[in-house]
Amino acid sequence: MLFSGSIRASAAHPSENGSSEPVYHPGPLYEQFEQAAKEFHVPLTILLAVSYAETHWQDHHGKPSELNGYGLMHLADNPTNHSLPEASQLLGIPENQLKNDVKQNIRGGAAVLAQRAKELNQGKLPQDLAKWYTAVAAYSGLSSKLTAKWYADEVYDLINHGAYRLVDGKDMFIRPTRVIPDKGIYADVKAVQAASTPDYPYANWVAASSSNYTAANRVADGNSINYVIIHTTEGSYSGTISWFQNPQAQVSSHYVVRSSDGEITQMVQNKDIAWHAGNWDYNVHSIGIEHEGYVSDPSWFTDAMYRASASLTRWLCDKYGIPKDRSHIIGHNQVPGSTHTDPGSGWDWNYYMSLVNQSSSSTEIVVDNSNTSRVSVSGNWALSSWNSQKYGADYYYTTPQAVSEPVWFKFNVPSSGSYSVYAWWPADPGYNSNTPYIIRTSSGNQTVYANQQAGGGKWNYLGTFNLPAGDQYIVGVSRWTSGTGYVIADAVKLVKN
Repeated sequence: MLFSGSIRASAAHPSENGSSEPVYHPGPLYEQFEQAAKEFHVPLTILLAVSYAETHWQDHHGKPSELNGYGLMHLADNPTNHSLPEASQLLGIPENQLKNDVKQNIRGGAAVLAQRAKELNQGKLPQDLAKWYTAVAAYSGLSSKLTAKWYADEVYDLINHGAYRLVDGKDMFIRPTRVIPDKGIYADVKAVQAASTPDYPYANWVAASSSNYTAANRVADGNSINYVIIHTTEGSYSGTISWFQNPQAQVSSHYVVRSSDGEITQMVQNKDIAWHAGNWDYNVHSIGIEHEGYVSDPSWFTDAMYRASASLTRWLCDKYGIPKDRSHIIGHNQVPGSTHTDPGSGWDWNYYMSLVNQSSSSTEIVVDNSNTSRVSVSGNWALSSWNSQKYGADYYYTTPQAVSEPVWFKFNVPSSGSYSVYAWWPADPGYNSNTPYIIRTSSGNQTVYANQQAGGGKWNYLGTFNLPAGDQYIVGVSRWTSGTGYVIADAVKLVKN
């Protein structure tokens, strides 16, 4: 990505009693969105949400997505989306500049959004935020009304719930705005009933173009399914589904998993050969699972995505007798001859495999702050339910102090051995970028530092440790830190390896 993603604590912190909104410190990037929104009379919230849905406000060094889309606004040039040349024409700016110049890319996206809105509203721009829905769906450039609707639904979900991340140490954010979109022509769009149904019972079914896979009957033909191959889409969920429907794509995968909630869509029947591995022998003997996101940006890999994908992989392994190990559940980068790097270094293989291998006898223990019999806390920590990314009903917070006063989480560890430790916290720019987590291991205390300004609303991997058996306090959240901002203690999880 073009931006460093470096972090710092905000100078001011939000109130934790719900009486005020967070205090943000936007930088030049946010200001460029403001300027483009004003210039083209596009609501700032719409412009920010479209960009976040497409790229999480990341530029990816000017490299194209799988749909040949560029920059923060994903200006594209493919068989169904020509927003890049259109923006070039609207602004009188060369396409190469739109690909690589962040400010001009944002302006180009705003210009195309405004153009779509005018085309759908008799030459006028909507005055109501709810009525921009159809323009957002059209901006997607997706080939079917269903995927365009999914795209617009995601944008409006972001508007309703908000979003936040740090880019180059400055705040990028969408303040939550309650709005019920006017879906217009998309209101009654539903998935078309088809002859095929998903093999996996918890998936949607949207068929890939028959030009993008090889029809077969693999198990009956003696071609065993030996691998599950993990991919990253390098683009959006709805965009990937739309691309696999396009006969010119010449690529497909059996399943696609959404980042925000783990929704799964199957596009190729398990018996058929999807074109996903770049190696024919591996295509013949594998199932491909695409995960929404980008290799360079692990913020897309949410807990909901990990859990949904792992449940799918576990089901596939059980169905086809695939060993649940890293020799048979592999990344695209592990396929012989592959030039791809997905799912990338940000993919948490330890966590993923622990989820794949869970069973009725496996150990996964969660202790939330609300479990008073398993949490030790002093009166200098306060309770809050202000941040919606919390685990459970509330969480503890306090200010940093050079004192040993942690919140301790107690676990009944059934047997000594190796455990992966995860922590859940709500994130905010006013929280601490250097929160100490103390783990009581078999060989003594170890401390891991976590950035609570990011990674909110999901399980964050702290590391793998040898833990002693017994019912005792295992993980503490300390307030002794050089960082500024509130220290949060919410929930902790152990997973037996």
